[in-house]
Order: sequence, then structure tokens, then C-alpha cells
Amino acid sequence: MYDLMKDVKEKMQPAVDVAEINKKAAEKLFALQSEYVTDFVNSCVSQMKALTEVKEPSQAVELQMTYFKSLETKLADIAEKEYDALNEAKDQITEVVEKSLTDLRDNDYVTEMTKYMNDASETVSKYMNEAAEAVAEAPVVAPAAAPAPAKAAKAATPKKAPAKTSRKTTAAAAE
Repeated sequence: MYDLMKDVKEKMQPAVDVAEINKKAAEKLFALQSEYVTDFVNSCVSQMKALTEVKEPSQAVELQMTYFKSLETKLADIAEKEYDALNEAKDQITEVVEKSLTDLRDNDYVTEMTKYMNDASETVSKYMNEAAEAVAEAPVVAPAAAPAPAKAAKAATPKKAPAKTSRKTTAAAAE
């Protein structure tokens, strides 16, 4: 019999693969950014400490130039790693999409659907024929005679209860 859940799982696998690739790429990018921010904060603290010990303005300018060149190098390195991570994810996603498109092209879904519909039609016809045969073979039973109407029971009329009287009306009646 046709296993719908298995088929849906197979058809959705490329989307699951793409989501997993995106998740891994995002984790890698977050790790790179975290590394960069941590390094940036540490280098800023180190630079501030170094600047507080400088006595000459020319030394401060030299320290700042060295610091900014170092930051530029680190930023370029991190940007290159992020670019590589994004390209790797793009290549993996492209591979998944191309495989999915190849599978779509290779499978003849109209033929598969026609086969499924024919199988389903045959199964329904088989069950309908079996049900019709069962009805035809069943013995005919005459309906039972309707029961005679029951005699209506004489309804007993309830006796009226004496009306309640208050003490005042009883006392007034006694006078």
C-alpha cells in the first residue's frame, strides 16, 4: 500500500538538508564573529593600557598606527573566513538543489500518479463488488408485524391538596 509519510519525508529531505546547511553556516559565522569581538575588546583594552604609559605624542601616533594596521589585518582575515563559510554553504545548497531538480526530471510523476489512481480504483471496485455480492446473497427477512397499540391506562387524577392558610386567616375565620 502507498506509504504517504515515507513519501512526504523523502520529498521534504532536500528542504531539511538546506535547513541543516544554513544552520551550520550560521553557527560558523556566529563563532567567527564571537572570536572577532572578543579579540577586538581585548586589543582595545591592551591599546588603552599602552596609550596610558606613553609620554610622547609621536609614540601615541605610532601605537595607534600599529593598532589600526593590526585591526585591519584581523578584520580582513575574519571577513575572508566568513566569505569562505558562505561560499561553502552556497555550494552545498546548490548541490542539493541540482540533485532535487535532477530527481524531478528523472521521475515521471504523471505516470506514477496514474498508476496510483488505477490501483486505488481497482481496490475500490473490488470492495464495492464484494459488498454488492454480500447484499445479494443475504436472506430476505420479512418485517415483523407491528405490535398492537397498548390500551391507554386510565390516568388517575391527583387529589387537590388543601390550600395552606396562614395563622391570621385561620384566626380571622375563627372569630
